[in-house]
Amino acid sequence: MMNQRQDWPTDGLESVPACPVCGSTSRALLYEELTDIVFGTAPGRWTLYRCIQCEAAYLDPRPTPSSIGLAYAHYYTHTTEDSPEGRPKSPLVRLLHGWVNDHFNARYGLTRTPASWGGRWLIPLVPFFFAKSRAKMRHLTPPLPGGGRLLDVGFGNGSFLKIASEMGWRAEGIDFDAKAVEVARARDLNVSCTSVSELAARPCNESYDVITLSHVIEHVHDPIALLHDLYRLLKPGGRLWLETPNINSLGAVRFKKYWRGLEVPRHLVLFSPSSLQTSLMNAGFKQIEQHWHGMAALSMYSESGALAHRQDTQEASRQIIPSIAAIIDEVREMMQPSRREFLTFSARK
Repeated sequence: MMNQRQDWPTDGLESVPACPVCGSTSRALLYEELTDIVFGTAPGRWTLYRCIQCEAAYLDPRPTPSSIGLAYAHYYTHTTEDSPEGRPKSPLVRLLHGWVNDHFNARYGLTRTPASWGGRWLIPLVPFFFAKSRAKMRHLTPPLPGGGRLLDVGFGNGSFLKIASEMGWRAEGIDFDAKAVEVARARDLNVSCTSVSELAARPCNESYDVITLSHVIEHVHDPIALLHDLYRLLKPGGRLWLETPNINSLGAVRFKKYWRGLEVPRHLVLFSPSSLQTSLMNAGFKQIEQHWHGMAALSMYSESGALAHRQDTQEASRQIIPSIAAIIDEVREMMQPSRREFLTFSARK
């Protein structure tokens, strides 16, 4: 484990004089002296700025593409057990996951385990549960007969790839992290160590029916170029789904520099709702729709609170009873899309 008080290598830093989202140079200081309090492995102290023009936030200076690997030495994708999906959960969360699996099995013909009886009826009746289950599936539906081609960018530990494959999709994943690829291949997943830009540079564009990115775009040095490359990779009428932390969320305002969504220095750019929607439009996407990731406030608040009190975030995620503030803000986020913890969007080419 690295000492956070060590400096990031000087030759591994680059300045960011303009907003990576809109190009504006007008900005305000948001936080300084930030450290990696989430994993406690990345060295350096970091400064986060807020763009006055589009309200996105970004690090300046930030790690270079060649040095950013230092921040991922102990990242959760390197083992299935350390991933959010693989961590021990509270009895309540385990029960909910069992209900969700039963709902998935009934709705999509899957065989997810463990499955708790009654989920197929209960989940659709409770808005928070139903929104959570739909987000977990990335609002995906089974493909047409013959299957469809799906690409998951930054596939984590591969859990979604397994679900998509079980639904009948010809699912494949890409990641720049060789260790993550190694772990996924050990699970017999169709993955490769490459980037979206490398795929988009190949002559066979317009290859995919669906492309998904779950908490990936905030890790990218040039998110606008990424969106344009994704547009090129989709077939006409193809669907993009992405999710990323919302810098305008109620949790970001409440917890400030302890908000779980900051995660410096891995999160290089944090979007606001309007900046993400505008970026999608400028890349050529149509039929842009925002979705609600139910129960996100519950998990984000427990982990953010743990960070504020220097407690173990994994232990906090296993708490049985959420805080009153988390419950109240979960209801508020249902009615206020611009203040949700996550920006969950889908769009068509």
